[in-house]
Amino acid sequence: MAILMARLIQISGFLGSGKTSSIIKMAMEAQRTGKKTAVIVNEIGDVDVDGEFVKGSGLKAKRILGGCICCSLGSDLVSTIKGVIEEFDPDIIFVEPTGVALPNQVKRFFVQASYIVPRLEYSPTVALVDGYRFKLLLAEFKDFLTKQARDAEILAVTKVDKVDKKFELPLVLSALKEMRPEARVIGISSVTGEGIRDLLECLLQEKIELDTPVGEGEDSVVASEVGKADFSGILKSEVPVPPSEVRSIVAEILGEVGKRCVEDAGKLVGHIKAYAETNGGGFKASLVDPSIGVELSGDLPSASKEVKLSLFMAVRNVDSKKMGEFLEEKIKEISGRYGMSVAELHHHH
Repeated sequence: MAILMARLIQISGFLGSGKTSSIIKMAMEAQRTGKKTAVIVNEIGDVDVDGEFVKGSGLKAKRILGGCICCSLGSDLVSTIKGVIEEFDPDIIFVEPTGVALPNQVKRFFVQASYIVPRLEYSPTVALVDGYRFKLLLAEFKDFLTKQARDAEILAVTKVDKVDKKFELPLVLSALKEMRPEARVIGISSVTGEGIRDLLECLLQEKIELDTPVGEGEDSVVASEVGKADFSGILKSEVPVPPSEVRSIVAEILGEVGKRCVEDAGKLVGHIKAYAETNGGGFKASLVDPSIGVELSGDLPSASKEVKLSLFMAVRNVDSKKMGEFLEEKIKEISGRYGMSVAELHHHH
């Protein structure tokens, strides 16, 4: 009798590169072909945004919070993989490290997991590269971006629906080929679905063998030089607040925080994201580029007097404590303008 294997797929990439949206698209595509999927989401903060978004999309998910699975929380990753297999019995497990994780260090803990869970097999590692912000990230974050790229067998250029395919995209693809000549390079969009099926087919058709990396891994959170802050709480109102107003509140909060990051650091290099939910539904808000503005995915099903809000930000060259205080102040101020108060405040920096 054949042993059923579980395929581990690591989807890495810098903050705001589109990991969660790409994973959701691939997981849904895999499920259409009869594969059972599960997702492990890692956040360096104590607040879960992406895990809630994944669950809100109808997928099975587990979260690992408060650090990075490529260094400080590696043992948690091993036990979570074991738990996911026991609980969900998936054919495919998508692993989404934090945006500052180094893929080879995650592979180190995949090797450890193989000793406890003998039925694991491994797809090529994917590093997502934000095609729209490529020039900015290359200028501001070249060393770290190169470290992530060199660990991957596949480089997937995201947001190709926003990139000029005649002039810009060939330059991005060429630069990545120079950075990592051995890697396969593919363009994808989680908005239009372009390249998603091709990427998934590559990941399911090919298999790699893992070797334990030599030497001690560096602390990727320290190496990334990002400041972070987060918030989790309940926004309350005496009367039901329409979904459109909740979207406006969240978009304004992210916009104000992004503006402050630009004032402090000169530019926004990182990711500010939030998940708002009520009555069994929710939406994700994301800000990576102030010139684009806040992007929203999903919606609330109806008006409500209470909305759970989770917000997390990781941005390079910002002061975590100062940004955390500003974040808390803006959440209270903007919610108050819409007649909502903030309850059960949880805030870390």
